[in-house]
Amino acid sequence: MKKDSLLKSSLWISLSGILSRILSVVYIIPWNIWIGPLAVGAANALYGKVYNIYNLFLIIATAGIPSAISKEVAAHNALGRYDQSEKLFKKYTFYMSLVGLVCAGIMFFGAKYVAIVLAAGDMRVVTPIKYLSVAMLVIPALGILRGYIQGYAFISYSAFSQVIEQIARVAYMLYATYTIMILQKGNYMTAVNQSTLASFIGATLAYLFLIWIRIKVRRSVTIEDVKTTKDLPENGPEISFSSMLRSAIPFLLVDTIMTVLQLFDQTTFTWIYELILHASQRTIDDLYAMFGFQANKLIMVLVSLAISVSASVIPALSAMVSRKIENSQIQKLMRNIVQFTVFIILPATFGMMAISRQLWTVFVFYNQSALGSKVLIVSCFEAFFYCAFMILENILQVTHHVKKSMLYLVIAYLIKIVLQLPLTLALGVYGPLTASTIAFLVMSYFAFRLINQQFHIVDKELGKRLLKILLDGIVMLIVVSIADFLVVKVISDATKIGAMIVIIICGLIGVAVYGFMSYKDGSLKILKEIRDTKIY
Repeated sequence: MKKDSLLKSSLWISLSGILSRILSVVYIIPWNIWIGPLAVGAANALYGKVYNIYNLFLIIATAGIPSAISKEVAAHNALGRYDQSEKLFKKYTFYMSLVGLVCAGIMFFGAKYVAIVLAAGDMRVVTPIKYLSVAMLVIPALGILRGYIQGYAFISYSAFSQVIEQIARVAYMLYATYTIMILQKGNYMTAVNQSTLASFIGATLAYLFLIWIRIKVRRSVTIEDVKTTKDLPENGPEISFSSMLRSAIPFLLVDTIMTVLQLFDQTTFTWIYELILHASQRTIDDLYAMFGFQANKLIMVLVSLAISVSASVIPALSAMVSRKIENSQIQKLMRNIVQFTVFIILPATFGMMAISRQLWTVFVFYNQSALGSKVLIVSCFEAFFYCAFMILENILQVTHHVKKSMLYLVIAYLIKIVLQLPLTLALGVYGPLTASTIAFLVMSYFAFRLINQQFHIVDKELGKRLLKILLDGIVMLIVVSIADFLVVKVISDATKIGAMIVIIICGLIGVAVYGFMSYKDGSLKILKEIRDTKIY
């Protein structure tokens, strides 16, 4: 089996992430229709409450282990220590399966108490929680297997397993809901219960697929590749659950920062508007929904791009650092990562800003697009610097700057806490977004400065390349904005269909302009350099 390059890895993870998000939006349309207008509100509220609880248990059950496994397996394999990789995989599959079993037990046998604590005593969530508890028996082991496959540099298969999981989950949800509500004329509670069970169906099929891939991966390792422990230095990495948790927890803290900040916004924004600005509950709900839910769903496309880059960087850098190769090679990889990240995320950010009103119309409502599109533009800035922050934080951890990484994370939280009140009072709905943007921007600067001090990434050549990408992005932004202005003179964007047509036209124009500019000034060459970069 041929190992994935950084480009192939990033493309696969991007595609799988985007497809998963599309599926998570599209399935709601038929699901709501089949549930029916009388019960759809209760069904959506119930489903949302249950999945918020489920996500909390997922965080507890996985604890960032998949990323850590990916890092450790790549480090061992780079040294030919495949026997140690197998020990890691088997040992942590056992450990995390026990964690999943405990979480499943709490969810199933303690569903009533979970509902009291986490759902404000809504007893309707008890049965769906029990259905979801079954998925906890599979999810932790699935996460370990995904990290193991990524560590072998077959990231595309790990990404494809996510697509399989989502397709299977959505297919079962729709099949069960249609059967219960349309064919059997049942009630929405039964449909919600079966819809939650779909998570177990999807996870199981993804796990079976990756088991098959693991067999192929093991067969790809030749006898000549393998170096046993006696052939290597005695001071190799220790295999212990505590050491793996120490490696995993920093990844977990970085990955969940956006979730934590959203919970912070949810609480403080309401408090500020209620107690200081004396706003009505409807005003608070409308404004918070704009930046906390609606805009956030749209910018998650940008975040998925950053995740794709980050997931590819971890095993590549880990392998290089473990082999103690020359700094010049790591320096070259770092420069390519910086250029590739900006090359991908910057035009995506500018593109969303240019067609923000049409995006808001398609996914929300046209009558809210005036304010909503502005909120989305500010959210795009937040997303861009969040992406940079997340990638740099992961690089710090892989290059043995875990303490500094955690320090920067704490400082980011402190900046957010200090700025939240004054910026919300001064800027209103834009305040929380601006506070988060400043926190990510400041800490991205410090993280990049530390990385540059070690590897001396910044030079005139990199500066010229980044400047070209910035100019290409600005030209694209201007052209798409003009095209958007002219197209809406002909095609009304007041309807979802009209707005979608405008998005497609402007999107094609943006891709053409950015692609042409990148080709002419040589920025497009970064794709070839990344494509030719092997993970190890």
